[in-house]
Amino acid sequence: MVLEPGLGVEPEGVPRLARRELVLLLAAAAALQAIAWVVVYQVLVANKWGYVPWLGSDTALYADRGLRVTGGQWPYTEFPFEYPPLSLLFFVLPPLRSTLAVYHAWFGAQMIVIDALTAIVTTVVATRVWPGLARPLAAAAALAAAVIAAGAVAIDRFDGAVALVLAVAMLCLVYRRWALAGLVIGLGFSLKLMPIVLLPLVLVLARTRRRVVWATVAALVGAIGPFLPFLIHDAAGVRSSLFGAQIGRGLHIESVAASPFLLLQVLRPGTVAIVPPSASLTISGSGTGLVESAAPLTVLLLLAVAYWMVWRARETLRSRPEGIPVAALAVVLAALCGNKVLSPQHLLWILPLVALCLVGRPLLPKVAAGLLLCAFVLTQIEYPGMYWRQVDLDPTPLLVIAARNALMVAALVVTVIAVWKLRPAEPAVRGTASDPAVAPSQIGPTG
Repeated sequence: MVLEPGLGVEPEGVPRLARRELVLLLAAAAALQAIAWVVVYQVLVANKWGYVPWLGSDTALYADRGLRVTGGQWPYTEFPFEYPPLSLLFFVLPPLRSTLAVYHAWFGAQMIVIDALTAIVTTVVATRVWPGLARPLAAAAALAAAVIAAGAVAIDRFDGAVALVLAVAMLCLVYRRWALAGLVIGLGFSLKLMPIVLLPLVLVLARTRRRVVWATVAALVGAIGPFLPFLIHDAAGVRSSLFGAQIGRGLHIESVAASPFLLLQVLRPGTVAIVPPSASLTISGSGTGLVESAAPLTVLLLLAVAYWMVWRARETLRSRPEGIPVAALAVVLAALCGNKVLSPQHLLWILPLVALCLVGRPLLPKVAAGLLLCAFVLTQIEYPGMYWRQVDLDPTPLLVIAARNALMVAALVVTVIAVWKLRPAEPAVRGTASDPAVAPSQIGPTG
């Protein structure tokens, strides 16, 4: 009897940890996150190295939006709202009827809790992929290191919740729960749009038509369900306020596509200019409009390349879940590198994927994860410490941004090659002890 890995036996013979070992491991993962945040605050924030949380950040906007919603106003219709509806959950949970300082503190605490949950889920994914305690514990430590490298920007943004969504999606995929993975990714779309790019990965791995259909239906429920009350109330308002705002954004100075223009600006001052208002820095110049208009096509092209490699390696990914995080990382990097907007907090999305790739056995995912850790550090260096120098188009921050983006592009190339180089699974031989898909209890005596 041949069983699909993950349904009758553990993938590649991965043994289950004892309950006590698992509990201690997950407690260690949470403790490592606590240590990481102590380092962030006591070392980075205390010395003003990298990002320093402040009351005028996005949390002020979140508090305003939360007050409007709890006061009975409809987002998208009665006030402009640039986020999907599930984001409101994180805006209204902290105390709104207090000072902004209290709200800011509670919002930061909420994000640290989300970060700890992400660490726990990521560690559970690692226990499913690798035997023993060593690599799962290393994954928890790698995620703590990645959090330190990314810095305190997570305190003032809800993007850490997207990292949790991706971690839970990885958990569903390594456990072969295709419909649940589709639902999680759909809910991720209702939170921050981007996670929907992972849906084709679920459908490729699901194998059978029935599973593909159920995963697609679940994703549609998760993606459309939270929007329904707002679409019923004012579909045109949702379309103009959310999607219109997203589509109407210009070429962000920190985007990968802007890097060539930044380098030209360094060589020939006056090549580009900052488009006011300068809250989210957008550049204009000869050719920037064309690159901005081509951004959706660029994203689709990069995703097509990443998914072509995923399709080639589909059998290996189905039988060996160790390759799933690097495949997911390649897909998300394709979306990040192709998009015309790339904010510092967007790098928080890939934290769990970077941690899982960093501790895996293949070399190339480790290289990609290392490149991205360096990209996190450069992001801390340039934002917000060099923000006003960016406004003035000073060469130093422009070079730092270009270097960070070069690291991200290199990581994308390495992850795509890593997926391309995944070896096909060895063909199973029915009825023999060498068949990894045969449970030991199914192998009877011979003769």
